[in-house]
Amino acid sequence: MVISFLGTGTSHGIPVIACSCPVCHSADPRDARYRASILVKGDSGERILVDAGPEFRLQALRAGIDRLDAMLLTHAHADHIHGLDDLRPLTHNHVLPVYGNTHTIDELRERFSYFFRPTQRGGGKPKINELVASKKFQIGGLTIRPIPIEHGRLEILGWTFSEGNRKAAYITDASGIPPSSLRHLRHLDLLIVGALRERPHETHYSFSQAKALTDELAPKKALITHICHDHFHTEIETWFTGTSAGPAWDGLEVDVGAIRNATRP
Repeated sequence: MVISFLGTGTSHGIPVIACSCPVCHSADPRDARYRASILVKGDSGERILVDAGPEFRLQALRAGIDRLDAMLLTHAHADHIHGLDDLRPLTHNHVLPVYGNTHTIDELRERFSYFFRPTQRGGGKPKINELVASKKFQIGGLTIRPIPIEHGRLEILGWTFSEGNRKAAYITDASGIPPSSLRHLRHLDLLIVGALRERPHETHYSFSQAKALTDELAPKKALITHICHDHFHTEIETWFTGTSAGPAWDGLEVDVGAIRNATRP
């Protein structure tokens, strides 16, 4: 199982429009961040997309995505679903299952209502089958479980992925995790967790909160995503020095099996 980071930025992306801060003008390519999304690739060729923000077309071209077996949604905020129309070329020949919780699926049906009603012939529209996810399911050799988490007052979903004895989790936009969900996040090889910045935020973990979570769950490796423009990539690396965590960046690919087989430092 390999996880590719299509984007690691917060809702504005980095650089932020009209921003003159040093991070937005950084020459380090790791400081340029599209909106947060990952692609999970199974050993038998499965391809699963998590979220599709406004840059999805550019992300798909950069990552060479030529097919998908399923899509998972964390929630319905614009930076996570407003690239859905660009699924059109990937659904010419099949209907794509799209999973989310009830609120997210209801929002999808409202905002993208043209997906689901007869329209004139023309540019086309994605062919999707929207599904409410409430328990674990299989896509090929991958076992996938929806994990309820808190994004302020909004209940959204994280996701776990298991293949053989390897296990990874993707938890973004969290401000809290219920105890009933935490039990599914232990014994991970890889934990991906959103942490906006070091300053506190009402609806997102800070770096300190993400560190406390990784200390509690003790994954073999943790990677930070959904990052804003408060910090350079190198600053975040320094902030997490001495822990199992560090910042992800756009284009990073992680082999979960290699993490499992590596000796813990």
